[in-house]
Amino acid sequence: MPLRDTPWRWLLPLLALAACATSRTGGPSSAPAEVERLARFEVDFELPGSTRHPDDVSIEARFTAPSGQQVTVGGFALAEGGFRVRFTPRETGEYQYAVKADGGSGPREVASGRFRVRPSDRRGFVRRSAASAHQLSWEEGTPFFPLGENRFNIYDASWNYNQFPAPEYVAYMARNGMNTLRIFIFTDCEREEPEPGPQPGCLEPQVGRFDAQVAAQYDAILEAAERHGIYVIFTLFAVGFTPGETWKSWEDNPYSTARGGPAATPEEFFEREDIRKAAERKLRYVLDRYGYSPHFLAVDLLNEPEWDGNNGEESWVPWGEHMAAVWHAADPYGHLVTMGSVGLHWNVNGDERPWYAHPGNDLLQWHLYGKEYYEVHALAAEFSRKIAETWGYDKPILCGEFGYGGDDPQTFDHTHVGIWSATFSGAGVLAHSAPPFTPDSDVLMTPERGHHFRVLSDFLSRLSTSPPLLPRPAPSATPEGTRVWALGRPGYQALWVMGARDGYGSRVEGATVRLEGATGCHRVTWWDDVTGEQLHTEESWAKPDGLLLRVPGFVRHVAGLVEALPGMSGDVQDATRCPAERLPGERR
Repeated sequence: MPLRDTPWRWLLPLLALAACATSRTGGPSSAPAEVERLARFEVDFELPGSTRHPDDVSIEARFTAPSGQQVTVGGFALAEGGFRVRFTPRETGEYQYAVKADGGSGPREVASGRFRVRPSDRRGFVRRSAASAHQLSWEEGTPFFPLGENRFNIYDASWNYNQFPAPEYVAYMARNGMNTLRIFIFTDCEREEPEPGPQPGCLEPQVGRFDAQVAAQYDAILEAAERHGIYVIFTLFAVGFTPGETWKSWEDNPYSTARGGPAATPEEFFEREDIRKAAERKLRYVLDRYGYSPHFLAVDLLNEPEWDGNNGEESWVPWGEHMAAVWHAADPYGHLVTMGSVGLHWNVNGDERPWYAHPGNDLLQWHLYGKEYYEVHALAAEFSRKIAETWGYDKPILCGEFGYGGDDPQTFDHTHVGIWSATFSGAGVLAHSAPPFTPDSDVLMTPERGHHFRVLSDFLSRLSTSPPLLPRPAPSATPEGTRVWALGRPGYQALWVMGARDGYGSRVEGATVRLEGATGCHRVTWWDDVTGEQLHTEESWAKPDGLLLRVPGFVRHVAGLVEALPGMSGDVQDATRCPAERLPGERR
């Protein structure tokens, strides 16, 4: 398969570094290799005499854990020749493995051996939380709050802020406090701008044939994510289902008959059983090559089929249900499955509620754009409404894309209000970023914009997250029009206060928030949610009508934390144990 012309300058050092950090074997050895628990183990092998195309070679690797549990994974062809299997052990002790491959003359054993696994402090894969149906968590139980970017073609540096190569951009995301990246594996395999040529993110330029250099780009992105604490959502079939359109061209889709594929129309792609079988190979390739990584957060089966080709729910929802079942059956690691439809506000011949309810859908996802939500109060209200609308499915919720190209570059208040209102309404949230091509959505993730993610991330890191923090009824507030979001549990609430639309942007003094049902003494701390500066702390006793909070002066919005102090409950205030307010650093 010919390699693309994209320079390898940023891939080579990273792949060399990954080789040094990964335990890899080419066959049996007198001394077993050693790897940390939840780290990658690799087996390379050759297959002389194969009569099949490398992408058609069948590979089955069976790993036997110290407990006796057996796990089977696949493998993939290497650009330089030969094949590789990747595996992540989840037990400590000695593993054994055997690899079989079929190059056309039947399966035969091509590698076997053993390796040792030592303990590590790695957190493991991200799952649906056992503590709350609406949250995600690492395997060890710590909640995971998705916060980051829809930087969909991060592998094309010309689209990234400062034209950072992809691994550098991943590090930049981490410096901005983000933890989640959503990227597209393009299905439109030809680009027209700035000049015609292969689409950089097209992994499958022909049905069942995978581009080794593009695959290596995704390797480098995932390895950078592992180094910097970023978790990646791979969107498998993204862009390329709109007939007669250059940007999302069906004619440039490898499954289209216009490109030599089997489907005359997008409907055939979604509905014909033989084409579904062909598309399953892409799922298996992605699983075999990247599924080893705990930083592979979720597989996103399809991007915005309503926007891309006006495809009807009657076609793509059953397709998604089928593909989810295929993925779950093959995946030994239990990655999350999602699908990035636009949402219930944009439907063609039905809606996605059957997909929302489907057991194969682990992460309920929708997107939010539109001129109706350019104004930030409308944006915050819509985030709250949409999250409440989908809350009843008892699944974690993710806004996989939102943005506005007209976001004020001095304040980035649209971005700020979006990520805070979504988080405090109980959802994960990813902001779209791109050069300013489309005013409705596109804006770069400059350091000034990224700073808002850093402050929110730092605020969340201060919170006690066990038991789970969930959205609570909105407290009342003054002056009129002030809105409050509460995220917490009894006796512990994080608050986000947004000023009224009238006079928004002017300084607000004398605002109050009332928490009904609170009793006893509480510590109340306030932060500037733009700078991250702590503004004020006090201890206050609740009265029979609740706890009245005096909000320090703020512009636009402010964040707070209210904690009930242990042993200080009751209806009668003890002034010696719950003194008057004090400023940060002030002694009692």
